[in-house]
Amino acid sequence: MSVLNKKLSMPSLPSVRLRKPSRANSPRRAATVTGLEIGATKVIAAQARLQGGQVVAERVAARALPPGLMRDGVVTDPERLAGEVKSLFSEHKFSKRVRVGLATPRTVLRVIDLPPLEDKDIHTALIMQAQERIPMPLDRAVMDFQKVGLVDTPEGQRLRVIVVVTEREGVDLLLDTLRRAGLKPEGIDLSIFSVIRSLNHHADSGSAPVLYAQLGDLVNIAIAEAGVCRFTRQAPQGLGMVLGRLAENRGIPLDQAQEVLFGTEDLRDEGDVSVEDLLTRTALELGSELRAAAEFYSTQFGSDLVTSGVVAGPLAPLPGFLEALSVSSGLELTCGEVIAADAGALGDVDARIAPVATGLAVGALAS
Repeated sequence: MSVLNKKLSMPSLPSVRLRKPSRANSPRRAATVTGLEIGATKVIAAQARLQGGQVVAERVAARALPPGLMRDGVVTDPERLAGEVKSLFSEHKFSKRVRVGLATPRTVLRVIDLPPLEDKDIHTALIMQAQERIPMPLDRAVMDFQKVGLVDTPEGQRLRVIVVVTEREGVDLLLDTLRRAGLKPEGIDLSIFSVIRSLNHHADSGSAPVLYAQLGDLVNIAIAEAGVCRFTRQAPQGLGMVLGRLAENRGIPLDQAQEVLFGTEDLRDEGDVSVEDLLTRTALELGSELRAAAEFYSTQFGSDLVTSGVVAGPLAPLPGFLEALSVSSGLELTCGEVIAADAGALGDVDARIAPVATGLAVGALAS
């Protein structure tokens, strides 16, 4: 039976939903759930709590991954990846109940306005709408939704709903990998939702729209108002593209390109193009993508102009990248950092690359 015919968000997880990234204010703790981000170069696990409406990281750890286990957010070698994840959890003794992030080009978010409906009728109405607006076969997808509320439109009052659809194959591979690692998946959340949840303390703009960008293997872009995501899109100018260009330019393997990029190997100025020139080129291309997303959002939704943004992820801390990205996008950008409970909470993990895992750790408490 297709998951689309049930009020479920992910296969075999009947009580779990993809959560909207709202400002969390519940006093309950989710310390027994580990937030887990798996990228092409690193896996990050986090434990966090809510404090004063903000997400606070209590404990974070990371493990470098060899190339070839993930590509564009999709598992490509489940057995080896499971072994790496299992080693991280064994070393740091995190809870094996996990909530994992999803960030693939096979995931689509749409904002859909429906006539005011009873809760029991929303799912059926969305399936009918999704068949026309979602570019993937629904019989091979999983879908979840979150009500935003009633809004006034030119057609009258409508119920606004955020719909997320992703291909089932990628979800099944991810869940299979987690179980091979001995973990108990509690749920799957969009990685960019977790970024918004972790970094909303940077967005001191009231209800004005704010752009968020997770500069991971791909770049996931979102625009949120009052902490609620209204729009997402992806851009290719992420870590995967940068490492690929660097490896090709130098004629070196990807793992060595990573060492060069992050300064652990002193070859940044060798080759036809220096690392600084490569990052400047990437910032110019990505800035155009961010600007286009901001302009599209303001036009499409009749919203205020998007003038500010928060970026995070492995590219964000690189010297000069944030400044170049701000200039090319025309946006006032801040590098987002998670709030740490104490000086030792993050270990050797940079606060600017930890928001996905940290936000996932409290994802069940978003309302």
